This record gives sequence, structure tokens and C-alpha cells, in this order.
Amino acid sequence: MGEPQQVSALPPPPMQYIKEYTDENIRKGLAPKPPPPIRDSYMMFGNQFQCDDLIIRPLESQGIERLHPIQFDHKRELKKLNMSILINFLDLLDILIKSPGSIKREEKLEDIKLLFVHMHHLINEYRPHQARETLRVMMEVQKRQRLETAERFQKQLERVVEMIQGCLASLPDDLPQMDGADGSGEALRSTPAALAPMWDKDAAMCSIIDEIA
Repeated sequence: MGEPQQVSALPPPPMQYIKEYTDENIRKGLAPKPPPPIRDSYMMFGNQFQCDDLIIRPLESQGIERLHPIQFDHKRELKKLNMSILINFLDLLDILIKSPGSIKREEKLEDIKLLFVHMHHLINEYRPHQARETLRVMMEVQKRQRLETAERFQKQLERVVEMIQGCLASLPDDLPQMDGADGSGEALRSTPAALAPMWDKDAAMCSIIDEIA
């Protein structure tokens, strides 16, 4: 008979998958397809799970005796478990000092193990609450960042408007007119020399806007 296969608790190294997704394999359609959705059971960390299992399974479904009632206060029970673990640990030390080979040592170890299982279970029941709180904090951070960005943008906009108004106020009143003097709307055939001051002002305005940006 062959040796039993050992199941690793860790996923395979990523290079095992990366080397299959080369440009040539993708172009030829040889790259592995995504795994299909799991519909019945799956293996994780060497244990088999069902897809319809609860995220946090009850203790009774795992064959573990429940030490706390159905309706309870998590905070209070965690404090009681913490105190029970400390007391049982001191009892274990007393047994090891007085009678190391006593059967009570194994019984006390099992009691401590059961208490740790209950504490771990109660902590896991806080995971949904932790996920909601993490999402709430993330959304608050994003909201604050967006408000700060909007506030900075508003300040920059006010600064730009103020600078443009100042520049417009400093322009002379005798700028060359682009329309005909008779009001007919015909463009004035200005010479390059006549338009040079206006071009200089346009260039100055463009340089101001570039500095702001």
C-alpha cells in the first residue's frame, strides 16, 4: 500500500499557477479556466466543509458540550471563561506538584481545552460585528477624505476666481476692440502691432492659470 497523502494547510505556491498564464498560453486558449463554483463540499485546512454550513456552527453540531445558556451576554461570559481558565490552570499546577502521574491531570487538561474552545467560539461570534464595524470605519474614512478633497478644491477655486478678478481689474480700459466701430459686427482688421499688447495679456493670463494648475 502506498503512503497516505499529506494535506497541506497552506495553498500551493503561486508560481505553480503563474507559469500557466503566459501570453502565449492565453493567446492559444491554453490558460487554465477559473475553477467552477463549489456546490456541495470542499476541503479547507485539511477539513471537509459543506457549502450550506453556517459560518459559525453551533457547539452542539461539533459534538462539544455547551457551558453557557442559549441567551447570554458575550462580554460577561468571556470574563467568566477567562477566570475559569485561570483557576483551572492553578489547579493543574497544584496537581503537577502533588501528583504528576494522577489521572486528574488529564481531566484538568480536558477541562482547560473545553474552556478555550468556548472562548474561541464566543470570540468568533463577534466576527460579523467586527466586519460591520470595519466597513463602517472604512466608509467614514472615505467620507472624510472626500470632504477634505472637496474643501481643498473649493479653496483653490476661490483662489483662482480671486486671481482672475484681480487680473481683470488690472487690465487697461483702452484695449483694442474686435468689432467694427459702426456696430455692424465686422471684424476689425487689426495689424499685428495693434494686437501685440492683447496677446501679451493673454499670455500672462495663461501663465497665471498654468501656475495655479
